[in-house]
This record gives sequence, structure tokens and C-alpha cells, in this order.
Amino acid sequence: MALTARHLGELFDWPLALAALGLVVAGWVGLLSATGATAASRMQGLASVQLLWVAFAFCAALAALWLPVRFWYGIAYIVYGVTLALLVLTLFYGARWMGAERWLVLGPIRIQASELGKVGLILALSRYLANHKVTMTRLSHFLGALAITLVPVALIRQQPDLGTAAVYLAIFLPMVYWAGLKNLHLFVLVVPIVNAICAFAGWIPWMAFCLAFVGLLFLIRPPVLWTVLLVVVNLTIGIITPAIWDRLEPFQQRRIQTFFSPEKDPLGAGYQIIQSQVAIGSGGMTGKGFQQGSQTQLAYLPETHTDFIFAVLGEEWGFVGTLAVVGLLLLLVWRTIRMGLVTNNRFASFVCIGIGSMIAFQSVVNIGMTLGLMPVTGLPLPLVSYGGSATITVGFALGLVLSFGLRGYE
Repeated sequence: MALTARHLGELFDWPLALAALGLVVAGWVGLLSATGATAASRMQGLASVQLLWVAFAFCAALAALWLPVRFWYGIAYIVYGVTLALLVLTLFYGARWMGAERWLVLGPIRIQASELGKVGLILALSRYLANHKVTMTRLSHFLGALAITLVPVALIRQQPDLGTAAVYLAIFLPMVYWAGLKNLHLFVLVVPIVNAICAFAGWIPWMAFCLAFVGLLFLIRPPVLWTVLLVVVNLTIGIITPAIWDRLEPFQQRRIQTFFSPEKDPLGAGYQIIQSQVAIGSGGMTGKGFQQGSQTQLAYLPETHTDFIFAVLGEEWGFVGTLAVVGLLLLLVWRTIRMGLVTNNRFASFVCIGIGSMIAFQSVVNIGMTLGLMPVTGLPLPLVSYGGSATITVGFALGLVLSFGLRGYE
């Protein structure tokens, strides 16, 4: 059935579209301030370039909007395979930037395959989970979903880009939970991740984790075999963490150390977080005004166009401005997840859950790192940070969500 004016008027998710537009405008205003005359030469004029990326993202959203759900279902594995091929090419021919091989260079255009791969994973995992014969209560089916996820994660880990690899895992967990993963099984998956984070932080946080873990076991009282498995796995993680630490890249070690104690190296690894906190704190309630932020305009705040764009908005537009951005992000995630809950199409439902999880995780991590609550990972703030691959990916993903809303009858 073809789309009609009635579908566009009655079924189009205007709150989602307007939230996305608001984030694009907020990001462009921040970029215009951060990349002006006082910025480094490599950053000047990027606000104009971002408008080009936004135009491409709009075209990608339109393409996703006008093609039916069954089309994306049919090519889901093909898209996944293409993105895997791009990730492999990145390993062999990728350009090194900021200590990681993350970019394929095609003339004047740089493509970040790991960004495009997020949608590839969501589509492939959605098609797999949409099969009514697949159930997360069977180990073989769960391992199949895990394998689909771990292949791109392993390729991205080799770049190395742990932050983006974490996004793929953050997409995987909500999707398999929506597919019927039991609470106990989710607990088994999440606890080792928390364990590793605490182990990296040092002996005291890890011992605190162990005490909390034992307390949770007494409260939940899982079956004996599950209890033994949990204890063995988490003890193993605690023991091998030092070996994992030695295998991390030096810049990754510095980021983790800086997260826990930025004040120990205020002029080195901790500089970014400290300057970001100063910028946000100095903004007060209503901010200093457009292009009036001292941390931004005097170039004390690094990477203002990407990682720390939220700090720019906090300094120049204050608590009110950042609250507006957070509100738009919450609206965007809520409308996306809501679409996954109400649509009649099982494949579309999983796609929406995956896209909502992707946007939510990246938003929490990016905003958290500007506040010093998360390690600096390099993850962009969706639709706000500068970036072609990231902007086009999110635009295309939101086009899929809007398309599923228009085609709820399929």
C-alpha cells in the first residue's frame, strides 16, 4: 500500500522528527561557536561542512522513510555483510587518527565504517530475532545472536576503538532482552561487566563489588549451578584483569586512569575532563551567551566540535540550554522505544529497540564524560557532535523508525 497524505498527516511521528531537528540546530549553534575565528585552523568552517552532512542525513532518512519494511527485512543480512567488509578494509587500509585506525579515506571523504556498522548490526540482529522459531531460552539461539554481535566487535577492537565496540554490546543486550532473555540470564551477562570496571578501578572498588555481589546472590538465590558459574566467572575476571590491562593501548590506559583520578595529571591526561567541568560549571543557569564562553573561545577546552560539544553548550547556554538538549534526547529515545513497543511488525519492533538503545547509550556516555562521570571514549553526541558518518547513520536510523510508524498496518 502506497503512502498517502493521510498517512503523513496522521501517522507521522512529529514529536520524534521535531526532537531530531532541535538537536541538529543545537549542535550546529554549538559548532558555529566552537569552530569560529578563534578556533584552530583544522576546525574553522566545520559548521558549514556539518550542514552538508545534515543534508546527506536527511536524504538517507528519506530513503529509509519511503521504502517498505519488507525491503529492509530482505536486505538486512546484506547490509550487515557490507558493513563487515568495510570494517575489514579499515583494518588493512584505514587511516590512523588519534591512535586508532578508524577511517576509510575516499578522496576528500573519510568514512567511519564502525558508525555505519551499528545499523548493519541492528538490521541483522533484528531479522535473526524476528524469526518466531528463535527463542532466547535456548542456548544455541542466544549464541547465534551473540556471534552476530561479536564479529563486528572483534574487528572494531582491532582498530582499536573500545568505545564504539561498547556501543555494539549496548545494542545487543536490550535487543536480546526484548526477545525474551530471562532476568537471571541478563544478570549473569551484566555482572561480569560491572566486575571488570571495578577491577580496573583498583582493589578497594573491586572488594566493594565482591561484597555487593555476595549480597545479591543471597537476595536472588539462583540455582546452585548458576551460583557456581557466577562465582567462578567473576573470580576469574578479577584475577585476569591485570593481564587485560597490560594488553590495552597506552592511550586507553590513560583514559581509564584519568576517569578515576583526573586531578593527578591536570596538565596531561586529566586536562580534558577538568576543562570540561570548568566550562559547564562556569555557565551557571543561563550561560555566558553565544561565542562568549572563555573556555571555548580561548581554546582551553579541547575537541569542542566532537567529544566536548555538550560542554560548549553548557558554558554558553548554561543549565537551561543543556537541560533542553537532554530533554530532546530523552524525547527522541522515548519515541523510538515507544515505536518498538506499539508496532505490529516483529522485525520493526527489534529495529526500534536497537536504535533507541544506541542513541541512549551514546548520549549517556558522551554527556557523562563531559561531567567527569564516564571515561573519555570519543563517542559523539547523536545529532549534536560534528561528524559525517555518525550524523548520516543516526539520520538513516531515525528514518527507519519514522517509516515503521507510517506502516504500522504492515
